[in-house]
Amino acid sequence: MSQVGAKERQTQNRVVQLFQHQLNYRYLGNWQHRLMSWYRQQLKQEIPRLIAKWEKNIGVTVNEWGVKLMKTKWGTCNIEAKRIWLNLELAKKDQQCLEYVVVHEIVHLLERNHGDRFEALMNKFMPNWKLYKDELNRSPLSSY
Repeated sequence: MSQVGAKERQTQNRVVQLFQHQLNYRYLGNWQHRLMSWYRQQLKQEIPRLIAKWEKNIGVTVNEWGVKLMKTKWGTCNIEAKRIWLNLELAKKDQQCLEYVVVHEIVHLLERNHGDRFEALMNKFMPNWKLYKDELNRSPLSSY
């Protein structure tokens, strides 16, 4: 985050904290951080169920997974470690889009590249996957 205006923000936050009761105002602190934490919590409740479902359907095991804010990708897969990362921004998308990215990354455990075999596997496990991919491509990643 830029340091421009940092002193001013600190001063504003202190003033609001001091006078919040007199102003009948509830201080939210760093609301962006709180919102992102809430999004992360929502994803961390949903992802284990999806991974368990698709590990069983696809026949592979995900050793590790995580959520992080990414600027250019919805998800990534480390094939050797069997670890997937999902973009925090997926919390703002439809459930089907989240599920599509989970399936996409798990399928990478069977096929590294996005070639014909990868597409065939996606078609087998999630026939409507292109609809969800298109929906994600129409909605750009946010920048915080």
